[in-house]
Amino acid sequence: MKRENKIFNSYENDLNSINDIATKDDELLKTYDEEDLDEENTKELENSADEIIDLDNENENKLSFEDEKQPRKYKRRLFKKENLKRDNIIVDDNISEENYDDDSSNLDDEDNENDDIKKKPNMVRIFNVVFIIITILVIMIGIDYVCVSNFSAGPFFAIPVHTYKDGGSKEYLGLGYKVIKYNQIQGRRDKVIGPWSLKYNTTPIDIESIDLAIEFNTDEEKSYKKYNKKFLRIESTLEGIDKENNIINVGYIDEGKKYSLNIICDIADKNIISKLKGQEKITVIGTVTGYDYESPKQVGTLYLSNCFAEQ
Repeated sequence: MKRENKIFNSYENDLNSINDIATKDDELLKTYDEEDLDEENTKELENSADEIIDLDNENENKLSFEDEKQPRKYKRRLFKKENLKRDNIIVDDNISEENYDDDSSNLDDEDNENDDIKKKPNMVRIFNVVFIIITILVIMIGIDYVCVSNFSAGPFFAIPVHTYKDGGSKEYLGLGYKVIKYNQIQGRRDKVIGPWSLKYNTTPIDIESIDLAIEFNTDEEKSYKKYNKKFLRIESTLEGIDKENNIINVGYIDEGKKYSLNIICDIADKNIISKLKGQEKITVIGTVTGYDYESPKQVGTLYLSNCFAEQ
């Protein structure tokens, strides 16, 4: 029995030692498993953290790139929102491209209105300046035209560009017009205004007084328009002399007075009129300056100025 008890005790001790070894093995295995799990968890955490960092970097880069792509108006809107947030004013933080697209039409309208407001004053100023310049030019041209054509004065707004060696005739140029001031020693002495293409011309139109009388009797208005401001050489008969007023009458009077025409000439040189004799043939050169239409009481009268005469 003692021997059996010893064997049993030894066997029991062996079992206990085996159990101890098994428990130790289990503890070691658990520790290994825990270490493996910790390593795996740490690796997963590290990987997830790396992924989060990468995502953050991508988002930051994307946002910065998108901000660079945003137009000026969108950036300005973001800047305004930041200023409002800094001033503790409640604003909508969800400023995105969608919100920008929703408000872009309003911003475009505001900017277009501001641009239109800025452009309108500039356009008005330009229009006013152009209108004033055109008005001044028209007034200048009108003054010279009226004075030269009707009063043989001026020009006031044209500059002399050429002088002829014929006694002192001059050409003047203005803005779009030319004036020729004739001053021959014994010839043409009037002023003519016209376009820049106006030519210097001292050759008179040769005509007899009877031909003028027939033309004016046929159509006074048309004939006067034809000869007005023209330089004529008229062959006629000296009908009368007015030494006080320095004028002569070389008109044509027929017996029935059907084709009668008075031609009154204002002599340029007083020394000439003293040498003239009435009822003799005479040649007169001068410029037509006026006409009195025929009436029941008087015949038509044609007026010439700056005349020279010879018999």
